Amino acid sequence: MSLENKDNQGENNMKMLTGILLSIACALVQAEQRPAQDKIVIGQSVELSGEATGKENMEGALAYFAWVNAQGGIYGRKIELKSYDDKRKPETTRLNTEKLLKEDNALALFGYRSTPTVEAVLPLLLSEKVPLVAPFSGGQSLHQPFNPYLFNLRASYQAETAKMIELFGSLGIRKVAILYQDDSFGKDGLAGFQRNLAAHKLSPLLIASYDRKDLKVEQAVSAIAAANPQAVLMACTPSACADFVKQMHKKGAHPTFMMLSNVSSETFFESLGDDGRGVSVMQVMPYPKDFAAPATREFQSVLKSMAKPPPASYSAFEGFVAAKLLTEGLRRAGPNPTRPKLIAALETIRDYDLGGVRVSYSPDNHDGSTFVEMIMVGKRGAILH
Repeated sequence: MSLENKDNQGENNMKMLTGILLSIACALVQAEQRPAQDKIVIGQSVELSGEATGKENMEGALAYFAWVNAQGGIYGRKIELKSYDDKRKPETTRLNTEKLLKEDNALALFGYRSTPTVEAVLPLLLSEKVPLVAPFSGGQSLHQPFNPYLFNLRASYQAETAKMIELFGSLGIRKVAILYQDDSFGKDGLAGFQRNLAAHKLSPLLIASYDRKDLKVEQAVSAIAAANPQAVLMACTPSACADFVKQMHKKGAHPTFMMLSNVSSETFFESLGDDGRGVSVMQVMPYPKDFAAPATREFQSVLKSMAKPPPASYSAFEGFVAAKLLTEGLRRAGPNPTRPKLIAALETIRDYDLGGVRVSYSPDNHDGSTFVEMIMVGKRGAILH
């Protein structure tokens, strides 16, 4: 072969190699831009067969995700919320979470309800390095110590108790009793009540509790009715709170009842009936039927477009806003989100307005929102805002 032919062959080989390398580079770029699968699986373990609060919260989230998916999803991928019933049992919650991570390959966890059930999966968040976004609990254990994989949306119960006592103090109420559920949620509420009462130089007349396992409040009713308080500060589940109010009224006792936001479902307010008039409840979301907030207008618009919408309740609205938060995190994470990418993306959210609820995160603070207000129940469960 002549020297000229050898040079030509070498040039051709170089062109071929360059072409192969360019093809590989293009394929890699396209692979990075193309979604790895056609959906993004988000996992949830929540009480679906008992109290209505968790179910309404889930339905609100589903409403928002369905709206996002109808607009084309996130970078062309649909969001799938896969939810399992945990009956508010911590061990079932742990098992559900293992299934979501190992079998369903959930990218992230979302919307777990109840302080003890969330606490049951905190070790899994650390070992699997998976984020849990917007748990439906304000437990202090979800805020401190700091967990790098837990992203709170709602304000803490400690913030709620501070606001509650500040408000009733302005009404001249001095004689108070406390009812709490004997578990980590109830004890968290109790601690907040006691600390904030002490800050106002007040002490409770009586502290009563009931067992989380049976929700029987009869003994607490008898003790608190006998103490004759002006107000009862309550850290209890919806059914126990409603039962307590009704039994107190049957005994002829009519103090002001003040509850934490965890009770806020349509079913709860309806269950109170005429006994609910005058009951006060803390809230960590704007009133869902107040069209002043952009998110409530979005919420009402989406519900009107649905054949079978969830109730326009606080719990459903919180699920809707929580889904909006997670969707913003997914959008910021890019076309191919991974758990580390989603965590990093959420930590870029600074003073972000979700439509009346402002949220901030950073690499060392995942507290979310500080929004807290109080509402009162009127006739037949109507909300007086």
